[in-house]
Amino acid sequence: MMKTEPSINLSLKRLVENPSYADACDILDERPLEFWLPTIEVILSQHQLAKKTVLRISNGSNALFDIDNEYILKLVPPNWDYQGISEVTSLTLLNLANHSENLSLAVPKMIGFGRVDNWFYVIMTKLKGLSMATVWPDLNTAQKLPLVKQLGQFMTELHQITSTQAFTPDPRLSVDWPEYIKGLISDSVPRHARKGVSPELVTQISDYLQAADSDFNDIHAVFIHMDLHPWNLMVEKHHGHYRLCGVVDFGDALVGNCQLLELATPIIFVCQGNKTLIDELVANYSPLNEVYLDRQVLQRQLMAVSLIRPACDFNFVLQQVPQSGKRDSWQAIAKQLFPLYKGRPA
Repeated sequence: MMKTEPSINLSLKRLVENPSYADACDILDERPLEFWLPTIEVILSQHQLAKKTVLRISNGSNALFDIDNEYILKLVPPNWDYQGISEVTSLTLLNLANHSENLSLAVPKMIGFGRVDNWFYVIMTKLKGLSMATVWPDLNTAQKLPLVKQLGQFMTELHQITSTQAFTPDPRLSVDWPEYIKGLISDSVPRHARKGVSPELVTQISDYLQAADSDFNDIHAVFIHMDLHPWNLMVEKHHGHYRLCGVVDFGDALVGNCQLLELATPIIFVCQGNKTLIDELVANYSPLNEVYLDRQVLQRQLMAVSLIRPACDFNFVLQQVPQSGKRDSWQAIAKQLFPLYKGRPA
């Protein structure tokens, strides 16, 4: 099992060791590449890695750098330190031969990790392909269907890892599930208020969650990526058609007990209100708990889990799905984000 703390702990006095949330965001958003280069050079030298070119990658909530088109370096501020730890722990697990060979999509290989000025860093291999986000808007439904099918199958494969005899739970990926869910529910109202959700909708959250009446415990403990959206999915062309080839960013991953925490994000960000794509994703993500055979129940619970999902910016979520009516209640929003067929599927 990986040690809790990395053996490499550098002090360069270049990064603020304990920044406020606002300062961490400012450093990540405003500092040019030149600011980061001395730190990058020291990190790479610690791992006997040379560099010729360094490019800043703009995506994500951390500092990401492309090293010679071969490696990715991720620097995580101490404010959300858990993302670095989760990345390393997840990749260590998934890189095991008996797990990686059972995955149809590539994941990065972990090269090294450590701390510099109290910031967690991870070095990993760069996956081949393009970010799916760069091509997704230009594809039609027929072109998207095979990728959605692949995604549903990959989600199933991830969950099956915890069913193998070789799986050993790591305490850094595991949580006390009832307490974890209790905390997410407790934080949902203040978090959405902080994120600028309209007061009219914020006041409805508690009643909606109470009516949903879910303990968000619908499966045995499974590995959950939690953030499967186009920016974290890699594609490449195969015989003239795009196909998924890799998955990145395991900073939010955990071992938990709710299938819908995995399903809600790709329905919103990949399917984007398209019923055909949603049906294809659900059909290939199996087996769903039998309670979700009632599609009205599934729609209600998907909306509920989206409301409690950690770090969710719901105004950004709403931008992903074309508006087809009023959005003045969570019931109305659920019908637009999760337009599932009524009643039990045939």
